[in-house]
Amino acid sequence: MSIETSTDRSDEEQTENSRSDASAQPETVAAPSEQLPSVVDISGLDTEQATRLHEQGIKTIEALEAADSETIAEFANVSVEQAVDWLEQARELESETEAEAKADVDTDGEEATDEIASEPPSTFRATIQASPLKAILKALRANVDEARFKIDESGIRVRAVDPANVAMDDLTLNPSAFESYDASPGILGLDLDRFADPVNLAKKDDLVQFSLDRETRKLVVFVDGIEFRMACLDPATIRAEPTLPELKLPASATLDRDVLQQGVKAADLVADHVGFRMDADDEVLTIEAEGDTDAVDFQLDAEELDQATFAEASSLFSLDYMKKLVRTIPKGASVTVDFGSGFPIMLSYELDDDAGSMTRMLAPRIET
Repeated sequence: MSIETSTDRSDEEQTENSRSDASAQPETVAAPSEQLPSVVDISGLDTEQATRLHEQGIKTIEALEAADSETIAEFANVSVEQAVDWLEQARELESETEAEAKADVDTDGEEATDEIASEPPSTFRATIQASPLKAILKALRANVDEARFKIDESGIRVRAVDPANVAMDDLTLNPSAFESYDASPGILGLDLDRFADPVNLAKKDDLVQFSLDRETRKLVVFVDGIEFRMACLDPATIRAEPTLPELKLPASATLDRDVLQQGVKAADLVADHVGFRMDADDEVLTIEAEGDTDAVDFQLDAEELDQATFAEASSLFSLDYMKKLVRTIPKGASVTVDFGSGFPIMLSYELDDDAGSMTRMLAPRIET
């Protein structure tokens, strides 16, 4: 492990003013997937405009729908109004595709597996230790204020993307995460800040009990003698669960969360962005940053990584987002980092005691 820094300044007191002001296009978590409908299916989008979008990695309806209108307008050299129209068409096409997929039947003539009902579960009672629940809520709240909790007998699933389409979390909680767990299929919409309030009253080893009052549609949270009745949100008012892109990311490295945070903190000394680069020949993972006058390289060779698949890859990411994601990963977690060149980065880790897993995705920063 080595950290190298360089500077062109004569006055070290200017450190705080050395951050890069390089402009960047808005980031999106979507990535190309040739199996999905193409942007050429959009009415009013000609071949030249489609080519410009393809060059920026926006090749599918899914990728277009995940981008924002200003980004699309700039990439395709059209007005924002035109981009908004394309986005509306993309959402309609995606809805039609999802509807067709739901109507498909398997070879035995049986309907494909349905999504968990949008109604609250008829039964939901669970008990969990406060410490892991606090960590989970802290991680989710780094990106979103509210989320849909998909619940069934196999556990809880939460997938949420931040309002800017830059960062996404995919959480799976197994029944083994709980001291007791009894649930039927359904969806709960929860305000994460309000949910965290009573949970944060608990001590580390306290048990937090919660159950659903289906008649009032309130989640009853019981901790340390206090009963908190929280109104659930209508899942329809919460942003729809994003589709997790199927990415083939060539570079992969597994390392301790604290080591990853050390590299991110080093990058934060000199810039507002952080790069991840892997050298296949030298078998080195480098976390790097370059500001107006300073630069930093944090290098990890094969012996310093728990596991690695070495491949040539390099991408740049927002430090503000990366700091939030890494900071809210539990201490001591073993984090697998998967990335490519110009693709989102995936930070994945297992929860303690086979309790579940979390995958965090961050879109690359696109420099102009």
